[in-house]
Amino acid sequence: MHTRAANQRDAISEGDRAAAARAAYERSAGVAGFDHTEVAETRLSRPERYRQLFAALSAPQVISRGAGLNYCLASASRDGHSVLSTQFDRFLGFDEETGVVRVEPGVTLGALFEFAVARNLLPPVLPGYPLITAGGAVAMNIHGKNQFRAGNFGDHVHGLTLYHPGKGEFLCGPNVNADLFRLTVGGFGLTGHITSVDIALAPLPGTQAVIERHTVPNLVEAGHLMEKVSGDCEYTYSWHNLNLRGKSFGAGTVYTERHSGGGAAMARRDVSPSAMKPLPFRAYNRLTVPLLCSGYQVKERLSPRKMTCGLFRAFFPFVGKELYFRMYGRKGFREYQALFPRERWDEACGHVAEAVGRSGALIMLASIKVFRGERKLLNFSGEGICLALDTPNTPAADRLFSLLDEITVELGGLANISKDGRLSAATVRRMYGGQYDEFRDKLRNYDPEQRFQSELRRRLDV
Repeated sequence: MHTRAANQRDAISEGDRAAAARAAYERSAGVAGFDHTEVAETRLSRPERYRQLFAALSAPQVISRGAGLNYCLASASRDGHSVLSTQFDRFLGFDEETGVVRVEPGVTLGALFEFAVARNLLPPVLPGYPLITAGGAVAMNIHGKNQFRAGNFGDHVHGLTLYHPGKGEFLCGPNVNADLFRLTVGGFGLTGHITSVDIALAPLPGTQAVIERHTVPNLVEAGHLMEKVSGDCEYTYSWHNLNLRGKSFGAGTVYTERHSGGGAAMARRDVSPSAMKPLPFRAYNRLTVPLLCSGYQVKERLSPRKMTCGLFRAFFPFVGKELYFRMYGRKGFREYQALFPRERWDEACGHVAEAVGRSGALIMLASIKVFRGERKLLNFSGEGICLALDTPNTPAADRLFSLLDEITVELGGLANISKDGRLSAATVRRMYGGQYDEFRDKLRNYDPEQRFQSELRRRLDV
């Protein structure tokens, strides 16, 4: 696998930059976060050539943008310039001996999954939706339902190339420009535009997934069960009804998954970004949410304990279920995702139950995962149990999330910055402590002019 040399691209003079910028597809647009709680009017460029790309990146207050599926405005800024990477979606090289594939940032993880499976390999970390891009996966350092085994996406990135309009293009990785690499993985796109990523693929254990259901009486017991089964399964995650009270708070289902042989891995379905377009009205309310959650709970109890399906369906469960997001309507939804120390899990569940009751918020979806590893700068990583919950974007959600902020800080937990469009700099600093200060100081030392700008950066004050 050969590294693309910088001299493969023509040097761009200032005159060339202006001409290329005029040639690039560019328009004004209102860019929204995936949860539809924030919108920023910005210039949106969709370059198709590197000449156009570098010209667009020379604009002030610029930020790179992938599929736009992050929950906060990490890829847009008001009166700024968002540069799409979706047209840069080529596979640039593959080393059969090491299993390392080099891709452009616009390659989707669905495409990466297909590429890998065709070679009897598998991306070690996959999210729940196939349109997320490789560049976005690095910028947010995403995790999957096997975080306790595979860690985060960045743990499998062997290197990347990064372009900064004032500095040029850099190679960086764990052993080359390591500080810059560490800032970039989980750095929200603030160090520059990723032009290529080297991802280590893993051997494919089997083309099918065997999913086993375990009914749990409450959220506390679910966490204990998942800690217990995590040593024997390859993936584990859950679903919970947080609209119940008392000892039944969080009753639901824990799922464990293992690979098996036989059958087709793909059984894929076409996916379109328009499938997530919100309905003009909110379908979730005080009547429908309890009914839907109770109905799903009964369905899972009556379903077979074990089922087998193809890997595409197992890894991308929201494909075909986009209506779930659309039903939040144009006002959108809020998601809170927090990682609590495992020794304080029982305490966390009690506090969360009280906060849900006090706020009056309706919880449409809740899930937990087991985490292993170390904390890294502003990455959502570390040791503990991760709880995620979704609620309609209402004043009750604001009350609930303010309470959850205090609970998370008190218990020594972390909130996932990429999943929450209202976390303040002060709150993030309280949660992340010295890791926040280190990230802020190193980022500003690397780029004192702050060439890359987003609404997320302004809110976090980094």
